[in-house]
Amino acid sequence: MGGPSLIRPREVARAVTPLELLFDLVYVFAISQLSANLIAHLDDRGIAQTLILTLAAMYAWFMTVWTSNWLDVERRPVQLVLLGLMFASLLMSTSITSAFDYKPPWSWIGDRAALFVIGYLAIQLGRTIFAEVAFRGHRLHGHFANALVWEAGTSVFWIAGIFVDGGARLAIWALAVAVTYGGVIAGHPLPNRRSPFSTDSQIYAAHLLERFRLFFLIALGETVLTIGNAFANVPVETETLAALAAAFLGTVSLWWCYFHRAERVGIDAVDGDGDASRLVAVGNYTLIAMVIGIVAIAVGDELAIAYPGGSPSTAAVALIFGGPAIFLLAQLVFMRHASGQAPTARVAGCLALAVLALLTSPFDALVAVIVASAVLFAVAVADTLAEPASRPTSSP
Repeated sequence: MGGPSLIRPREVARAVTPLELLFDLVYVFAISQLSANLIAHLDDRGIAQTLILTLAAMYAWFMTVWTSNWLDVERRPVQLVLLGLMFASLLMSTSITSAFDYKPPWSWIGDRAALFVIGYLAIQLGRTIFAEVAFRGHRLHGHFANALVWEAGTSVFWIAGIFVDGGARLAIWALAVAVTYGGVIAGHPLPNRRSPFSTDSQIYAAHLLERFRLFFLIALGETVLTIGNAFANVPVETETLAALAAAFLGTVSLWWCYFHRAERVGIDAVDGDGDASRLVAVGNYTLIAMVIGIVAIAVGDELAIAYPGGSPSTAAVALIFGGPAIFLLAQLVFMRHASGQAPTARVAGCLALAVLALLTSPFDALVAVIVASAVLFAVAVADTLAEPASRPTSSP
């Protein structure tokens, strides 16, 4: 199985394959489960738990994407591994809503927390072991050898979390996530074994950017499913129709802000950069933050559609206004990194969301969603006025 034959030649570019799209579809379900978990645990602890689970699921996705970026996906061993990782992702995703439920250690076989960890670690360890073998003799082999040590080390935290309950599990898994992200950001260094990835990643930027844009559409599509299902289960009334319209406007504005402005800024920056690895890495974390924002927005929209006249809780207000703010702030950081300039509309949008969250607190959920969606729409309009559409695009 080993050898350079499984590695895509550096000079060979390729489009995203149907198998890669199939792999991504599992994460439609994952995102829907994250939204379901959040709406079922709408308090401070529930938000923290959903954040940890989102970061874990997104790490499983993007590390697989980055690894497959170097591999020849037309080769059968690579295809079989991706299908295996897809099944592991499905196991992980089915357990998201019960990952923090506790069962005694002797009943772990029926424990969803254990199944979540089994699926998650199967992705991380399985992918990295395959890459460590496939890249033997390649100069990036050292990166995967280092990564395997890091993944094995963090697996101890994930497994330990199964055997404790409540805040202890949250704390241990939060530590696991922090170490995991710290390791990948640092390039998985080990004593006397610096990863070559930290200095020369040899990435294929166009392919990664295309994966990012397609995943963003998947996440946005889940929002459409969420608000559609929410409206299908409530009476057709003026308030519910208004909430649906506001949620739809916000979703379209998210799409517009991404594809009309942020993506173009990223493409222009990548085209003008001889080594686009750092910019693509920033784009990767931007995508993670945007997905977190989208999950929050979807839950806020669902609450407004289900209870338009109800007074939103503090947690609900945080989601309704915080979700759009996270989305805009993520794009702001990316665009500032890519162009050297902070987009004024996104700065103003973040400030407006913070102020309006306070000003609308006496009002019902419908007013909150209308106002938050109006801010996103205003940013989209500002993008249109600042940079009229002039050419087709293909990714941030």
